[in-house]
Amino acid sequence: MDETLELWLSHSSHSSSNFFSIQFLFFLFCFSSLMASFSSRQPTVVEIRIYAPATSTVSITETSTVRRRRRPVDSKPKRPLWLTLLRILLKNLLLLLVIWGVVQTIQKLALKSADSSGGSVLDFKQRIAEVESSLEITKNTMEVRKEFVNMKIEREVNHRFEILNEVRMIVRDIVEKG
Repeated sequence: MDETLELWLSHSSHSSSNFFSIQFLFFLFCFSSLMASFSSRQPTVVEIRIYAPATSTVSITETSTVRRRRRPVDSKPKRPLWLTLLRILLKNLLLLLVIWGVVQTIQKLALKSADSSGGSVLDFKQRIAEVESSLEITKNTMEVRKEFVNMKIEREVNHRFEILNEVRMIVRDIVEKG
């Protein structure tokens, strides 16, 4: 399949804008020929002839060969499914092992930096002492409140007993007079 594009230029074709329009037409023609060659098995030879008057400075004749590329044949044999799955599993396990190693390394570095400061043990003991003193203060406060509540309950119970004794005395007096 040979295709030829012939363009006849007018007298005013020596301007640069016409030259670029010719290049654009060349591109379109090559592209359409390339697309048409995909449907056929034979290579397409595209020849473009541009004719200009003798006075013109533009005289371009280009020949371009557009061939369809064939896919390379796979020379690798296909692996069985179980081998593919095994390779994927091993790669994922290796990735997890690497991530675990990185995390362990970061943890060790963080612990070394905390131990190398030296003040961390003292800070820890200081915090324990603060918590113990806070617990002691809380315990003392709770004991004071417990004593106060006990005294209040004792007063109330004693007051109720006094009222009960007065009611008994009144009932006795009524029963004796009565």
